[in-house]
Amino acid sequence: MALHSHPATGRWVHANQVGQIDVDLLLWGKSYGLERPYPLICHLLDTAAMVDVLWKQYLSPNVKRFIAAALGVGVEEAGRLVAFWAGLHDIGKCMPCFQAMNPDEFKRLHDYSEANGEKRRHEHAAHVWLGRPLSLMGYDARSPQSIAFLVAQLLGGHHGRFRVRDHRECRYPATAVLRELGEEKWEEQREAIMATVADILAPPPPPTGLSLEAAALACGITILADWLVSQEDYLTRRLPNLPTGVKDLKRHYQHSLHLAPQLIQEAGLTPVRLRDASFAEEFPQIKQPNELQLSVSAQLPALLTIGPGLLMVTAPMGVGKTEVAFHAARLLGQASGTPGFLFALPTMATADQMYGRTKTYGESQAEDDAALTLLHSMSWLNDAYVGEGVDSTVITEDANVTAPDWLHGRKRGLLAPMSVGTIDQVLLAVLPLKHMPLRMLGLAGKVLIVDEVHAYDAYMQELLSKALTWLGRLGVPVVLMSATLPTRIAGRLVASYLRGAGHPEKTLAPIQYPGWAYADAGSGKISTFEVRSKPRDLCIERRLAPVKASTLDRSEALRSLLSPLVDEGGCAGIVCNTVAEAQETYLFLRDWFESLPNAPELTLLHARFPARRREEITTEITRQFGKCKLCPVLAECEHRPKAAVLVATQVIEQSLDLDFDLMISDLAPIALLLQRSGRCHRHESRLRPSWAAEPKLAVLRPSGADGELALPRSWPFVYSPSLLRRTDVLITDGVIAIPGDVQRLVETVYDDAFTDGEMSEEDLEWIGKEIAESSLAEMVAIPRPEELAGLHLLTSSDVSEEMVSTRLGADSTRVLCAYQGPDGSLFLDAEHSMKLPDAAKLSRRMVKAILAETIPLRSTLLRGRDTINEPPASWLKNAWLRDLVVIPLQKQADGRATGWIGQREFQLRSDLGLRITTHA
Repeated sequence: MALHSHPATGRWVHANQVGQIDVDLLLWGKSYGLERPYPLICHLLDTAAMVDVLWKQYLSPNVKRFIAAALGVGVEEAGRLVAFWAGLHDIGKCMPCFQAMNPDEFKRLHDYSEANGEKRRHEHAAHVWLGRPLSLMGYDARSPQSIAFLVAQLLGGHHGRFRVRDHRECRYPATAVLRELGEEKWEEQREAIMATVADILAPPPPPTGLSLEAAALACGITILADWLVSQEDYLTRRLPNLPTGVKDLKRHYQHSLHLAPQLIQEAGLTPVRLRDASFAEEFPQIKQPNELQLSVSAQLPALLTIGPGLLMVTAPMGVGKTEVAFHAARLLGQASGTPGFLFALPTMATADQMYGRTKTYGESQAEDDAALTLLHSMSWLNDAYVGEGVDSTVITEDANVTAPDWLHGRKRGLLAPMSVGTIDQVLLAVLPLKHMPLRMLGLAGKVLIVDEVHAYDAYMQELLSKALTWLGRLGVPVVLMSATLPTRIAGRLVASYLRGAGHPEKTLAPIQYPGWAYADAGSGKISTFEVRSKPRDLCIERRLAPVKASTLDRSEALRSLLSPLVDEGGCAGIVCNTVAEAQETYLFLRDWFESLPNAPELTLLHARFPARRREEITTEITRQFGKCKLCPVLAECEHRPKAAVLVATQVIEQSLDLDFDLMISDLAPIALLLQRSGRCHRHESRLRPSWAAEPKLAVLRPSGADGELALPRSWPFVYSPSLLRRTDVLITDGVIAIPGDVQRLVETVYDDAFTDGEMSEEDLEWIGKEIAESSLAEMVAIPRPEELAGLHLLTSSDVSEEMVSTRLGADSTRVLCAYQGPDGSLFLDAEHSMKLPDAAKLSRRMVKAILAETIPLRSTLLRGRDTINEPPASWLKNAWLRDLVVIPLQKQADGRATGWIGQREFQLRSDLGLRITTHA
């Protein structure tokens, strides 16, 4: 049977249109969980209708323009073509081995051959079969790279993985390549299905071309449409009114078009519309915008022509870069047709904090309801996001930004119009993983904001550069922000974006600090602006701390530095380089403070607290040291502690709006010291004790008996010795002018060209490590758009997303410390009131309660674990719980609860977190 163009209508139909073979409605497309099967042709028409409506109501203008340009047709024609293709995505289900998966329904089929051979995937069948029928419709099929076979390949990837193109698929009939397709009536029905879809949708003539990037986006759209119309509730609602004959199929399609907008709305995919507003109107709480905010809001609009670009903001800590990012993202989105945004941050903790700020912004600026998602592996433990513990469903007087349940599903959150998440959400898009096209589609329709760009190592920077090249190619606007970014890294990131946009020779001039730069994707022009920032002097005081037995003794330095606080009051933050050192520091201060008549409040925060407890501490320190929500005038605030000390690790140096009278830090690379200093005198109007009239950062310098720098044994595993030594040489007692000295200090320490002419063994090790990390990232990532040789390279890895790391050295395992009762039973709490459940089916609330007690640890700390550390067997089918490592804690005679793995002792306390001691 052949397909050809009908001379009267121009539609592609069977040659024997009059009396053509009807589509068999007994061929099923969905059956699991349904009262009766859902016909294959109905599911295909549902998917085509959903793509049609997604194109008109969900997809951003820039995505539609990009696909249309790649096809060489108008935007409306492009949408009709993609809808037609999507209407063929499951045609491989018209195959014996698939239909036989429902034996009862297979028996109802008449005159079909039996299922023989191997069991084949239906999407593979579509990949193999569709090329030749499309060629009969006029699609170019002269080579394996031709559009007929590319469309077949993209539709064959609708389950998330593209297959390699086989040259035989272009030369021989599909049934000769994949005999499991079935011949005779199976072939007749596939042709009848294709002709019916074409007859109902009346697609435009075949396009002349299609780029691989646009094909990937078209696949992502197909996946999204397929998921939406495959929801059990939707199928169940449609079952009573299914077509009784082929003549009813067009009516079914029209009804699918009618139902699609409601599905999109219920899923939370309605695009966000942000109000047009000046910066002052957008942020009325800022009474007097600073120079940076005024400069960007006044001059950026004139640079936005009709396309996207990249905005780089480099300015000191605490100058309102977040508000600049929101304002600029809205302007960029409006100019380029990308109305939403993704705010990407370094850590889960910083993403959780930014989620609250973004939610407030969205509620005040969105004209209608629009979903906001929180994207990281433990987001559903956040009560403010999932709606347990904190009411997240209250509709404000402006707009509701709560994410519906559908967006909480795996791999869906990035499709929301507004998202906050870790940088991993961006980096995963350039790893060759399953459903990469869906992730790229989620990125392509919104503005990307990346905060703390300086916080990523060479491996992550290389992945970010690759992502920026792809986003430049797809026309996605980007905002990058940093307080301490070396020019070489800034230049690489901007150049990567412009390379994707078609300007490979463009480079960024030295950074204006503080200031901003805008790289226009259309012209490649880079405009730079320097702004004035209120200067302040940061006092640097180095305190020698002896290294004894390879560990740092902070006791004398801390007693001296904190004595004014003990006597007069005030708030201090202490940042230690490792968790173990932070715990030891906390214990020292606790013992000291307990001997005082008026002991300062003391808190410890690091990454080895159970998730629930860590969130409690974060909330408490934000209340203590952040901006008071009850007192609009900070100078009159009475809720700040009279005397308090926070001991922490690096978890407080980014994106947390905390303010201290004094900052104390272990020696760290200069960029991080400056970042930590941004928590000192952060809130200008706050009253200070007399001893803290000026902002001061005290740096604890590890020293040997001879006074020379002596690094503790654990520090090289955290920071490069080269960067530590360079920083140590650079900083001296005195004053750092902010912002005047910041860029000079950063460039000096991070200079990989070694312009001073000196290079030590540690410097060579640092450079070698950066080169190795960059090379590894280049190896594991997908090719750049201009280097892409086939769709299959976008999803070539068989490894699951959970097994791939976007961070080197991030081989992390979640540990559950369970308290053991006298009879050996395990409990989630020390009071033995909540027994560890051992059941195959656990409620979402129970899974959340279990995960809330887990702690991330490096896998190397768990060597020697045994069967006693395995989770209950009933948890093995639960994706969230099956990989947990259980550490039974037994109560000792002294009241402590401890557990063991190999030679390591684990002790968990609510104030100290998980303490790990290695015994010889």
